[in-house]
Amino acid sequence: MHCSENENKTQDILWAEFKKNLPAGRPLIGIDYGAVRIGVAVSDKERNLAYPLKIISKIVELDDIVRSREACGFVIGMPYQPDGTEGDTAHSVRLFAKRLEEKFGLPIFFIDERHSSTRAESFMMDIGMRRNKIKKMLDANVARDLLQKVLDMK
Repeated sequence: MHCSENENKTQDILWAEFKKNLPAGRPLIGIDYGAVRIGVAVSDKERNLAYPLKIISKIVELDDIVRSREACGFVIGMPYQPDGTEGDTAHSVRLFAKRLEEKFGLPIFFIDERHSSTRAESFMMDIGMRRNKIKKMLDANVARDLLQKVLDMK
């Protein structure tokens, strides 16, 4: 399901507001949250390109990433229902985001992640990745795709 033009404009306004408060020269961290695995991606310092980083299982594993990269915020995929509403999984993501905010004090931007795993898996298959490698790296690549989608917003 695609966002209507009106929804995209609203999201762009929210991103513009979020972006203008970020310090220059510091990257963003992309998160694809799951109850078992958390895909992590990072942008370059200019916030032009996103890279898959790793898959973690606990929030504490973000400590070193945030500190060593001097990250200035998070982009988190929000798993909306097909009709655009938030379900139980979205509630879990919001709880995770609240923990991130309490722990790091960094701003958070949510991005619609509907169909993101399917797109990332399809891309990884298209470039010839083997199934076992795809499974190991899927969540980090989804995080990268979500982060790149946000970085590409003007």
